[in-house]
Amino acid sequence: MKSIISVGILSLGFLLSCSKSTDPVLVDTFDRKAFLENYADSYIIPGFQTLSTQTTLLNTTINDLSLNSDLSSAKQNWKVAYEAFLHVTLYNIGPAEEQVLTKSLVEEVATFPINTEALSTAITSGNYQVGSVARDLRGFLALEYLLFSEDAQGSDAWLAVVKAIAQDINERVADVNSAWPTFRETFVNNNGTSAGSSTSAIYNEFLKSFEALKNFKLGLPLGLRPGQTEALPGNVESPYSENNLLFSNTHFQVLKSFWEGNSGLGFREYLLTVEGGEALVNSTELQIKEVETAFLNVNETDFEASQLDGNQNLIALHTELQKLTRFFKSEMSSLLGIAITFSSGDGD
Repeated sequence: MKSIISVGILSLGFLLSCSKSTDPVLVDTFDRKAFLENYADSYIIPGFQTLSTQTTLLNTTINDLSLNSDLSSAKQNWKVAYEAFLHVTLYNIGPAEEQVLTKSLVEEVATFPINTEALSTAITSGNYQVGSVARDLRGFLALEYLLFSEDAQGSDAWLAVVKAIAQDINERVADVNSAWPTFRETFVNNNGTSAGSSTSAIYNEFLKSFEALKNFKLGLPLGLRPGQTEALPGNVESPYSENNLLFSNTHFQVLKSFWEGNSGLGFREYLLTVEGGEALVNSTELQIKEVETAFLNVNETDFEASQLDGNQNLIALHTELQKLTRFFKSEMSSLLGIAITFSSGDGD
């Protein structure tokens, strides 16, 4: 009896051994260095170069202003510069990430909503110092208020603050732009998938930027965030220039382009190299089309204070973005084995 059992165990062991030898071995063949080179050379470096060019032009235009100047050129240059910023808004890594004394670039130059009451008080009191005021008193959206709201205009102090903010934005962007070509080598060579890798960093910043669009440019103003009982019209992104639809759509198209990778290796191509990736790509692309369709049903007037509460066009857009979350976030993270290293508080 013992001999039969022994033979059985040996046979089982032999079968298991044979089975193991023929099991498929999962080999990571994706060229993440080329993948990171595509993001550095096709997206990040040219994106910051364009932004720096536009903020320099904006700063020059504003620096030439007087109290009697027509603000048309300054307003147009602001709009173009902010659109350029949206193309790099998800690259808060390396030179643009939080440092010892500063927050990330997006926090330093694009915090909203602006505290217009505190900003006006600081201007009229003569106590405005751009380097020391709170982030909701400076940056692109503070400049929007000062350029587009007639209530804020018309004094020497106003003009001085406008010039100070434009210069501050330009200097911060120039610092990031000049540092990226040197940082590029570090970025592309850090091509693992651990929490400290470049792949993990850009993926997590992509998610943060997506959450910012969904939660703070739409969810919060609409009153859809957990615990909210009403809409908050004052929390829309650009209430004075009335470019909310343009900016939100641009932001989404930037995220879509990042995911696709365009002509080079991007996250879409990365997904196609892993088991289950093709199905996820197909599902993601279908939902992206749903979001784009929802954008087509939105008008700029939907963002007006009197139209925001219960606005079905914007609620539908937010819903479609929410549906996209699981594809960009949980499923993509799981298939690629990249950990989500931040807490969005989104409940998904």
